[in-house]
Amino acid sequence: MPRKLLIVGAGMACAYLLEDLSRQQHDYSITVIGEEAQVCYNRVLLSNVLCGESGESDLEMLDKGREGIQFTSSTTVEKIETHARCVTTTRGEQFYYDRLVLATGSSVARPTVDCSGVKGVEEFRTLEDARHLRSLRGAGKRAVVLGGGLLGLEAAHGLNGLGFETTVLHRNAVPMNRQLDTAGGHQLQLALEARGIYFELGASIKKLQTGNQQIQGIELNSGKRLPCDLLLFATGIIPNTQLALKSGIDCSRGVLVDDYLRSSQPGIYALGECCQHGDYQFGLIAPIRQQAKVLAQQLCGTPDQGFSVEDYPTQLKISGVEIYRAGELDDKAEQLILHDEVNGIYRRLVIRDDRLVGAVLVGDKRGGTWYSELIAEQRALGGLRNGLMFGRDVSEAMLASAA
Repeated sequence: MPRKLLIVGAGMACAYLLEDLSRQQHDYSITVIGEEAQVCYNRVLLSNVLCGESGESDLEMLDKGREGIQFTSSTTVEKIETHARCVTTTRGEQFYYDRLVLATGSSVARPTVDCSGVKGVEEFRTLEDARHLRSLRGAGKRAVVLGGGLLGLEAAHGLNGLGFETTVLHRNAVPMNRQLDTAGGHQLQLALEARGIYFELGASIKKLQTGNQQIQGIELNSGKRLPCDLLLFATGIIPNTQLALKSGIDCSRGVLVDDYLRSSQPGIYALGECCQHGDYQFGLIAPIRQQAKVLAQQLCGTPDQGFSVEDYPTQLKISGVEIYRAGELDDKAEQLILHDEVNGIYRRLVIRDDRLVGAVLVGDKRGGTWYSELIAEQRALGGLRNGLMFGRDVSEAMLASAA
């Protein structure tokens, strides 16, 4: 008789796990329970769907691998009975399991501002959010996006494409400050401003201004007021741990897991944005893909190397602007910098003891993958440094010509 594998959460982490399980020999009957109507879609592309650059069909992540998998959508798991190995949904359905995977994802973090009952205050996290925002008429209207990280800038790009006059409000002085240095963040800001996206940096929201329960603007802590017809929260993520906590599973900020994604309860695992490994939580694709691979092997009884946190490079494109970040940005080390404001290019390489330790690329990410390899290998640069700023081909060509 097949064993029962139950996955709670039908997002990207679930999709990667199903993909890796399809490559393994296993005897599981798999059931997936998801809150949304659509399962396993690519959230990274939501901003493209929002502004019309991509269609909803482009989000599909399960072209193959649905055979033998039962999906239960538009429902939420209310409780887990760990001793009986059974979960109950809000519709009263019960599902028994031999192995349970929590892939419950995360929610948008909201500041402590009272928005109850106010129309025009929205979030951007799901496909349904994108559909709702697309239904709004943006021409002649003003939007404020709260959050200048990846999620906020993607949302601003989408709203800008819909015709909203869009301003990004960020409490840090640099957009994407977790990934970029000051100069790189400034270059990104200039590039996005040239595309019609405005910024209020080093600022935070104090209170809303409303009329007839409709958002009309916001007041900043500085006293400045920004009129808007739409306020969109995109301020980062909070792991969804409520179900785990109610079920007696150990949590800190996220569901605590070991190197093999095992939680504190036997037979229960967690991966993706809902989990916490050591002091780390996860919002990038690269570590979640690695977690899925490790967990698939663990579930199939073929565990190899466990999951470990690495220095994952950040590679993305926002409103056509390419960004790449890898390694550490040690200000005390040697710096190689190319800054071409006219063409919107910023490249910074950090070298210590003749070894590349960090890279930031804005507007031109060529060579990013090679830089990541050099950072990981930590081999001496030697003659490669002469053309290092211009990527692998130029650097190796200059090395060969000098030989």
